[in-house]
Amino acid sequence: MGSQIEAASETTQIVIKETTTAGVGYLDDAETRPDCIVTDHDPPEWDCFELLETVPPELPVVLAPGRGSSSLATRGLRAGAETYLDPSTLDDGPAAIVTEIDRIIAERQHSDDRIERFSSIVSHELRSPIQTAKSGLDLAKTECDSHYLDSVAETIDQLEELTDNLVDELKHDEIAVETESVDLEAVIQEAWPDQTTATLSIGSELPTIEAERSRLRQLLDNLFRNSIRHGGDGITVRIGVIESPNSSGPNDHIGLYIADDGPGIEPDRREEIFEYGYTGSTGGTGFGLAIVSEIVEAFDWEITVTESDNGGARFELHEVKEF
Repeated sequence: MGSQIEAASETTQIVIKETTTAGVGYLDDAETRPDCIVTDHDPPEWDCFELLETVPPELPVVLAPGRGSSSLATRGLRAGAETYLDPSTLDDGPAAIVTEIDRIIAERQHSDDRIERFSSIVSHELRSPIQTAKSGLDLAKTECDSHYLDSVAETIDQLEELTDNLVDELKHDEIAVETESVDLEAVIQEAWPDQTTATLSIGSELPTIEAERSRLRQLLDNLFRNSIRHGGDGITVRIGVIESPNSSGPNDHIGLYIADDGPGIEPDRREEIFEYGYTGSTGGTGFGLAIVSEIVEAFDWEITVTESDNGGARFELHEVKEF
């Protein structure tokens, strides 16, 4: 069937793998990762349900068994298959499969184009009035002194943060990174919010690390803003290095901590704070820590939450590579 599908395709590049594990291994390389997978019900080594549990949910899988049934179709679709085809019931099964592949790829591309256009519209149409509002607010502060203006400024900052996070999430369903040597202390200074009376305390001798600078800045910015939002402008945020007892050199197997002296995070909430939409404050967006979690995963790091020495929150980044 594989060679017939390949022969029926004029526009789509078809790659045939003899075993399921070989096909899954093919997904590990970003340069060879396919746009769509076609599988029989019972290919060598794994069945289609084991395959559906393994591949990323955003990667469409066409289930096309040689001998299918309505129960198999129902199970496959419920397990996450994009669509189900039984080639034995079609006049030209391989051609039908190729048509389905082309349809899925075209729909995905159309969806990506719409998201790109929408994110551009959101970026322009929201950021422009936000900047206008901030400029007007600055002028208003020169003419009168009112605590209401501070509340308005805080609301505008929250709206700007939400817009930035929304646009970023629209453009990056899956965060890809290109790492380079980054001066950690310089990025920390860039990420620290300008308009705050909170105090930043940086540990001595911060290393150069391998990371993507813009993503690292975003990660730190979101963690800093989270501490300030929950602890207030009088809070102190400390950042420094955690050295592993098994390290063999000055920059081997060390991590980072970001700790504050705010109200802290209850133990039963320390996992759910990284979920999209979860917020522990009325002014939160539910995006910041979720994006932190995605960046950490893209960097092949791990993040944990504990209590700081002062009873506040302490975020620890572990297994930071090649410090």
